[in-house]
Amino acid sequence: MADEPLTSSPSAPEAPRRDDPAEHLAKRVEELPSADAATVLGELQSDQAAEVAEALDPQTAADILAEMDATLAASVITDMQPPEAATVLQYMDPDDRVDILEHVAPDLHDRLVGELKPADAADVHQLEQYPPDTAGGRMTTQVTALYEHITVDNAITTLRQLSKELEQMFYVYVINRHRELVGVLSMRDLILADPQTHLSRIMIRSVRSVPASMDQETVAQLMRKYGYLAMPVVDHNNRLLGLITLDDVIEVLEEETTEDVQKLFGAGAEERLNSPWHFSFRSRVWWLVINLATAFLAGAVVGIFEGTIQTLAVLAVYMPIVAGMGGNASAQAMAVAVRGLAVGAVDKKLMRRVLIRESIVGLLTGIVIALITAAVVLLWQGNPMLGVVVGLALVINHTLACSTGAGIPFIMKRLGFDPAQSATIFATTVTDVGGFFAFLGLATLFRSWLMQ
Repeated sequence: MADEPLTSSPSAPEAPRRDDPAEHLAKRVEELPSADAATVLGELQSDQAAEVAEALDPQTAADILAEMDATLAASVITDMQPPEAATVLQYMDPDDRVDILEHVAPDLHDRLVGELKPADAADVHQLEQYPPDTAGGRMTTQVTALYEHITVDNAITTLRQLSKELEQMFYVYVINRHRELVGVLSMRDLILADPQTHLSRIMIRSVRSVPASMDQETVAQLMRKYGYLAMPVVDHNNRLLGLITLDDVIEVLEEETTEDVQKLFGAGAEERLNSPWHFSFRSRVWWLVINLATAFLAGAVVGIFEGTIQTLAVLAVYMPIVAGMGGNASAQAMAVAVRGLAVGAVDKKLMRRVLIRESIVGLLTGIVIALITAAVVLLWQGNPMLGVVVGLALVINHTLACSTGAGIPFIMKRLGFDPAQSATIFATTVTDVGGFFAFLGLATLFRSWLMQ
């Protein structure tokens, strides 16, 4: 079936409607690509989606649920009859199956696993022993591996048989009698080799692998760096456990990006649009409390110059401008720094260069903004000295904002904190405190000129 949306074709089926009976909706859904069908089911109530899934053939239902968010798919599985749910899970790839079972209630989880075939249940237990954000938690156990002692002729026969069972075959790995990863095969070498040659004679011995305990984001960075379609996962004894594929990497990068963006603004990494209110509350409130404490710190700085503000009330007009522009400059620098940390493109030498560059950028952008603001102040207030004070404060705060906006994420990373979640609060504090102190301090210093 073509990947184009079916609605673009004159003969495309009518779009499914939520009020269709389950059997009718199932017939319409099964004509759609799995990704589009997953969107349709995701918009239904979980009990209605469960009825549709039960009306589909198990393979189609498995393909559709595998395309859904794991939490939504788990809610659909939960509302299905356990025998039907277990049958659908049976048709899924091992990694997709475990991702969904992770979000199912423990009692139902055990019942569903108990109804799987012994080999599939063993796969579930094997994958569940690894944290979900590691290579072991992401891998699939469906990996093509041949023993090094078999001949080329036997290998080709085996691969022909495996091609009927496996959905896709990225690489063919070679293992020894202890299932230790010892090489990878080139299909060209395999086809051209003498049929009676052992695989150990033609395999490529320098094969890159990742340990099951490696963080998923690190795995994604390695695969992107070397351009692999898949990477084998091994245990501490170099025994082949499974495979991480390109689609897993895309999911990891999407999840990590989503988490970084949400944490950058103080939301929980796991929070979604359909998360319960109490989960969202717990995820956000503590960072808001910390932010409140830092806001009082900025307020305390303003309180130091209370006398100056009472004498020159016009300063209150420009305080949010100085602090706000610093916050914006800091956010720009921080976005670049957090992205560099996310993709692993950071070392000490580069960090020094970044800090120097950001200081220069902050100084130059501060000068530009200062000149524009000073001109506005002069036209608006008719006070050139006030324009000078506001402009100098903007230059100081922009320089401080860009250097700290780039530096704080590195410091947080070095201290073991997540820079995406913690850097924003502290960078905002620096720009608020620094901006208010620079502006009000300069205003106090030049108060006699400002009052003329």
